[in-house]
Amino acid sequence: MGLQPDTGVVLPCAGAGLRVGAARPKQFLDLGGRPVFHRSLTAFLAHPRVVAVVLVVAPAELHQVRADLARFFGSLISSGRLSLAEGGDERWKSVRNGVQLLPASVRLFAVHDVARPFLTAQDIDSVLSAAQLDGASTMAVSCPDTVKRALEEVQPDSAGAATDERIGPLVESTLDRRRIWLTQTPQAFRREILEDCYSRAEALRGASPTDEAGLVESFGHPVRLVRGADRLRKITTAEDLEWARWMFGKVLGGGVPA
Repeated sequence: MGLQPDTGVVLPCAGAGLRVGAARPKQFLDLGGRPVFHRSLTAFLAHPRVVAVVLVVAPAELHQVRADLARFFGSLISSGRLSLAEGGDERWKSVRNGVQLLPASVRLFAVHDVARPFLTAQDIDSVLSAAQLDGASTMAVSCPDTVKRALEEVQPDSAGAATDERIGPLVESTLDRRRIWLTQTPQAFRREILEDCYSRAEALRGASPTDEAGLVESFGHPVRLVRGADRLRKITTAEDLEWARWMFGKVLGGGVPA
């Protein structure tokens, strides 16, 4: 007997994505004839454990995204399985806005960066299973490189500035890379854990978490690492977008998992 639908998904789609250097944020750029965010959205909507998906977008994008969704996913909007939320001024607030629209029946929340378009059903299975057991989980990859922790340095004035802009700070220490993991998404959480953290999140003065795993860690909840993959690389720069378009061609050609 298969698992029953028990998961609500929030897809943050409100970032500015300025480092790609395009006229619109990266999540709305073309990838194989559709916007980048469509791949992640379609993967979650096709998953048997997913009850509902909320796409969180910036206020300025709401009208255009609503029209886009009506064109491709109209029946899912009508049924309430897909909805839109307005982004906040910080990532965790945007995700919280999405979580608040999910049905009360869901027991797990999943959060995924739509700029990581090549997730699979197996990725979703793995992160949900880990969260069900441990309360919170995140996809991640072990670090292949030697990692240096840098000293915080006072910026020199113009008279004493280095002539080579590539010169950075001094090394403080070398970290043990065997214990370093690079965080990806999706991430998943038991409902009661994420809601507990949201109820206390305003207390995080001056320490805004950059992902939901960091939020739950800050309140003492353990987070299970789930081994990710290089294909879950995030589109951040123009070079990343070029890679994603190459990767999309490999997916269609059967070279990597779809």
